[in-house]
Amino acid sequence: MTTTPPATAPGTVTTKGAPDPAAPPTRHVLDHAYLPVMTLRETALADNTAVMQAYVDRHGLLFAPHMKTHMAPVLAERQVAAGAWGVTVASVQQAMVAWEHGIHRILVANEVLDPTGLAWLASRRAADPHADVLCYVDSPAGVEAGRAAQATVDGDLHVLVEVGFPGGRTGVRSPAAAVDLARVAHVAGLSVRGVSGYEGGLPGVDAARAYVEGVLEVAAAVRPLVDAPRALFSMGGSAWFDGVVDAVDGRPDDLDVLLRSGAYLTHDDGFYAERTPFGRHPEEGSLVAAIEVWGRVTSCPEPGLALVAVGKRDISFDEGLPVVRTIRPGTDLAGPGGAAAARRIVPPPGSVTVTRLDDQHCYLATTDDAPALTPGDVVVFGISHPCTVFDKWRQVVVIDDDETVLDTIATWF
Repeated sequence: MTTTPPATAPGTVTTKGAPDPAAPPTRHVLDHAYLPVMTLRETALADNTAVMQAYVDRHGLLFAPHMKTHMAPVLAERQVAAGAWGVTVASVQQAMVAWEHGIHRILVANEVLDPTGLAWLASRRAADPHADVLCYVDSPAGVEAGRAAQATVDGDLHVLVEVGFPGGRTGVRSPAAAVDLARVAHVAGLSVRGVSGYEGGLPGVDAARAYVEGVLEVAAAVRPLVDAPRALFSMGGSAWFDGVVDAVDGRPDDLDVLLRSGAYLTHDDGFYAERTPFGRHPEEGSLVAAIEVWGRVTSCPEPGLALVAVGKRDISFDEGLPVVRTIRPGTDLAGPGGAAAARRIVPPPGSVTVTRLDDQHCYLATTDDAPALTPGDVVVFGISHPCTVFDKWRQVVVIDDDETVLDTIATWF
């Protein structure tokens, strides 16, 4: 399967982020794409992949990065090729995308109650005897739905009992309830593989560590119900996974810890830049923000205000507004050498700030020491929270450090 969309004839309506069909084969991103466009830096992707895989290998963990972050099969294939056990997804539909692209080790890190979806999950080993596909349960209703779906396809549903915490999202709320539910699932004929949880909703690494330690005790209590040589214990958002590593250091020898962190691949300039465990443990490595969204200044209607044609339909905003990384003057873009020769102006800190987003507009507040902005300039943004920027794009451009286009990859939302 090619990662680059088919060539589009001039004048044909195309998807956002797709290349300009008239662009030359080797081109700068500004000569390649219609703006706005989302790009990924190849060197950052490669470095982040290597750093995170080395981290999980060093700590003896299995790794199933959360594919819902990007839903780009070519990026998931990169992660698996680097050593990941498989992928994590949040829904059966996402699992089907991974499966159809040849990834058959899949953890659905969610409860599944839909009969059709459960039947598909329970039938995976019949389709591929080497597959390993699992989902969560946290209620007797979930167990019963799984049992019924399993029976309809004469299949085998593999589950992890999810253990939550008060005020959190899904998961049973006490160790005793978790053990009771594991017993119910076992009696119902489901394949209980272990337990899981999610520490990312907790306020800090200490709270995350304490929570994981508690779920680890549940894993020990559930172990007699696991009819497999090894049990599974799954955790891991992208903010407190160092707390997970600390908490499982003394785990039993027959327990595999499956980490699910996904945002590491692209990192960001906001939410995860502030929280990444590599900031607390720089000796373990570091991550680099790979995502940029490029947009053009369309209006400077009053002093201190510029409008860029990038909005909520193009860039994430749920965990913090975008930040301005660089500016490319429009006069340079039209001058000798074109886009590749344009200056990369880094504004002084705090001089150009995103204050608001509309559907298709970004409001920039500028101070007296900011670079002069004029219609036609290009602004390159960094983002906060990669999980809610990929879903806005069907095509994403991969660039080298000189901003030459290397590839165009597809997302499957």
